Amino acid sequence: MRKFGKIFSATLVVSTLVLGSSAAYITTTSTDAKAAEQVQKWGHGEGGSSGGESVNTQGMTSMDAQTPWYNYEGYTTYDPTFTLDYNFVRAMKYDNVSINGYVVDPKDYKDYEYTKNIYDTSIDFNDKDEPIQITFKTKPNTVTKEAFKKAHASNMGHEELVTEDYTMVPYNTNNGSYKAFFDKNDYLTKIIIGQ
Repeated sequence: MRKFGKIFSATLVVSTLVLGSSAAYITTTSTDAKAAEQVQKWGHGEGGSSGGESVNTQGMTSMDAQTPWYNYEGYTTYDPTFTLDYNFVRAMKYDNVSINGYVVDPKDYKDYEYTKNIYDTSIDFNDKDEPIQITFKTKPNTVTKEAFKKAHASNMGHEELVTEDYTMVPYNTNNGSYKAFFDKNDYLTKIIIGQ
C-alpha cells in the first residue's frame, strides 16, 4: 500500500506540474502577444550603426565606415521622446531614418504624386513610388523646443521661422534636411523629413 501511495503522489505531483506549466505557458504567450500588439499599436524605435570589420592586406583589423540608422514602427504620438535619442539624431544626419518602413532618399526625384498614411504618419511619394517626404506628428506637451534643439544641435540649419501659431526650426542632413515644428508653448508637434 505504501508503494502505491508513493506512485499515486508522484503521479499527482507530475500532473500538477505539467498542468501548471501548461497554464503558465498559455499565460506567457498571451501576455507576449498582447505586448507585441501594443508595441505595434503604440510604437517602438531602435537604432545603431551598421558596418563591420575587415582585414587589410597586412593582416590588421580595421573598422569599416559606420552608417548610423534608426527604425521606428507604430504611432509616433505614443512617446515622441525617441526624437531626442542620440541614435535618432545621428541617423537623421546620415539620412537613414525609417519611419513605419519608409526612408526618404534626398537624391530621389521630388515631384509629388500621392500620399500614403500609416498610423499617424504621412508619406509623400513621387511617380516612381519613391518616398520623397515623411511627416509625423508627436504627442502634445511632451518634447520641449529647448530639449529638441539641444539634442539636434549638431544638425542645426538656418534661423528658425516664428509665426503667430507655430515655430519651425530647420535642420541639415548630409544630403537633405528636416524641419521640426513647435506650438505656441514651445512643444514639438511634428517633424517633416525631406524637402
